[in-house]
Amino acid sequence: MATANSREQSIDNDDLVCPITLELFRDPVIASDGRVYERAAITQWINDHGTSPFTRQPLQLNELLPDDHLRQLAARRRNSTVSYNVQHSTVTLPPLQTGSRNTRRVHPQPPTNAPAIEPANGTCSKSAICFCSCCLLCCFGVILAIILSIALANNKSGSDYSYVGSPRATFSGVLTTMSPNYTRPGFWLSPKCYNCHYYVVRKLFINTTGYYTIQSRSLIDLYGYLYNGQFNRTSPLMNLRKGDDNTAGSQQFYIGDYLFSLVYVLVVTTFEPNVTGSFSVSITGPATVTIQ
Repeated sequence: MATANSREQSIDNDDLVCPITLELFRDPVIASDGRVYERAAITQWINDHGTSPFTRQPLQLNELLPDDHLRQLAARRRNSTVSYNVQHSTVTLPPLQTGSRNTRRVHPQPPTNAPAIEPANGTCSKSAICFCSCCLLCCFGVILAIILSIALANNKSGSDYSYVGSPRATFSGVLTTMSPNYTRPGFWLSPKCYNCHYYVVRKLFINTTGYYTIQSRSLIDLYGYLYNGQFNRTSPLMNLRKGDDNTAGSQQFYIGDYLFSLVYVLVVTTFEPNVTGSFSVSITGPATVTIQ
């Protein structure tokens, strides 16, 4: 039992999430590249590409092996913890413990020979009532303040962000029907279409190591992906560093990350397929950024 518990604790939350669907496993399988995937997702991927989304080695459907241990851990984690669905931006809370316990109330009885004690006057009783009322009002005020602060925070997250710092680099672009297309990550299992997301690629040459922010502005719902070094449209998970959809509010992406003096690739695409329109991207940080 102790060995099972230690093994479960050694498994990180990321190990219970499929790298393709970005959701907790329901039917995990081990492929010949040594990685674990959701069965439906990797089956679709093998049928479309025939290779590993990470190592590009050939994969076969008959070589997929079920991972019962990860399935049990994912099911237990799904029912016992707060989980976040990245693809649908939803939070799942654990079920409330509603079971009741059988208790036996014991009512103390005074000694039969003890004299009855009566209150000296009504002042003490009124003071106790006032004290309890004040405590209840204070608790209610604290709870109300917490609820209001959460509501204000949520309202701010849904509105336009205002970020500190002047832009170090900006560029504009237009997504048209003549733009290159691909299937963005997380959209492989959609029955709508395949290779229907138009995209624009820009290389970012970081001259000074530091924290940078990348934010889009447009009238269309954009999705941004940041890659290390290179981008391959047929394997969009390879070299993927970060992706964002709506952190900046108004259906715009906002990517903040600590970047080194290297070359990165920014891919600007849309949340839904077959969407066209113009956009602009601003980059802030400790130094200027060369965009190519």
